[in-house]
Amino acid sequence: MANLRSWLSANHIIGNPQKFSLEERIFNTFCVIAVIALFLEIFFNYYIGLKTVALICLFGALFSGGLYYLSRYRRSTTLAITCLGIVANFTFLLNYFFNSGIYGPNLVLFCLILLITIVVVPKKQLALWIGLNLVTVFGVLAFEYCYPELIPNAYVDNLTKTIDFGVTYGVAALLICLSISFIRNNYDKERTVVSIKNLEIEEQSAQILEQNKELEKLNSEKAKLFSIVAHDIRSPLSSILGYLEVLADADITEAEDLQVKSRLLEVTKDTSEMLANVLAWSKSQLDGVRVDIVRVDMAYELRKGLNLERNIAYRKGISLTFDFADDVFVAADLNMFLIVMRNLVNNAIKFTPQGGKVVIAVTRNHENGFVKVWDNGLGISEEEQRNLFKMRALSTFGTNNEKGVGLGLLLCKEFTELQGGKIWYEANQEQGSTFVVSFGLYGFSKGKLIM
Repeated sequence: MANLRSWLSANHIIGNPQKFSLEERIFNTFCVIAVIALFLEIFFNYYIGLKTVALICLFGALFSGGLYYLSRYRRSTTLAITCLGIVANFTFLLNYFFNSGIYGPNLVLFCLILLITIVVVPKKQLALWIGLNLVTVFGVLAFEYCYPELIPNAYVDNLTKTIDFGVTYGVAALLICLSISFIRNNYDKERTVVSIKNLEIEEQSAQILEQNKELEKLNSEKAKLFSIVAHDIRSPLSSILGYLEVLADADITEAEDLQVKSRLLEVTKDTSEMLANVLAWSKSQLDGVRVDIVRVDMAYELRKGLNLERNIAYRKGISLTFDFADDVFVAADLNMFLIVMRNLVNNAIKFTPQGGKVVIAVTRNHENGFVKVWDNGLGISEEEQRNLFKMRALSTFGTNNEKGVGLGLLLCKEFTELQGGKIWYEANQEQGSTFVVSFGLYGFSKGKLIM
């Protein structure tokens, strides 16, 4: 039963809209209705005594069935339409002579075939088929006017004539209504589709314009950033060159020699740190960064990975204190994690004066592990806080004139978020700054333990 219902469905009989064009489906519908109507006309015309007309209807029913097969199953709709245009005009021409001429319903049939022609034939063929229809109609009318005796009245009484007119009109009206309904429904669907597409295009255009503005802004900021980086790298490199020239050529005392070497080492380290940040950030922007999330023991990795920062703090006379909770295991990329922490600790040391303190604390709650980098240094003004973690590159100087371009915090933010973590700034009550980094505990996802 299900197969029968499927076979009798409109999509199966006239063609699926996704595979058949509107013209093909209208033509297939005409053919189906023509087969049914002409089949019924066979018995009606035979009953009222129009045997020749009944034979013409039999031929028309078989012919319509053949056109349907040609269009629906062989997908030769163009050929089927051509055959219809030729044979239908010829058949209706015969029917005109055997069915009372102008006194029968023949002109309605000619109008019907004209409608079918206009609806389904290609535009470039319209003039041909409309011309053929008009020539045929006005030709037979002229012929009947000149030779009325050659077209006899075929009706036996007025009742059969009335019924024949009524049936013919009913079939023609049904086909006209179906064709117009098809056209209107599909027009409404196409209009809806076009409206939806227009809205989508408008939304996409707005998104593209917004993205273009954002890209222009980013490109402008990147250009500014690299301009500043190029300028600020040139300055320490010139200093390094100057110190090397002094060491190579000048006659200086041993104390001065030690002072120059110490300063040269500091400038070189600052320049190396700046270049490392620039290269890491540039690589992340141009090539993308591969993130390898693993189990990271925060306390262990920080004790092991911050030896250089200990030495820097010691030379500057800063107390670097660790306050670690043990067994805090987070899900992070180890290399990125250490880059972020080194940048934050170096910044704290850079902006803390001699005799100051920097504290690195590791804590946790039931879902996240936290690293807090606290210092009692210069702090950050409210205006500068608004531009933290953004591409607002400005030359900065530490308490010992250490050089930077503000790229480290941007790198920290990008690398932290790539690992699924968060980073934020907290102002200390009295003096200095606190930066906090959080990562999800290893084995937890959205607050649930993964077993």
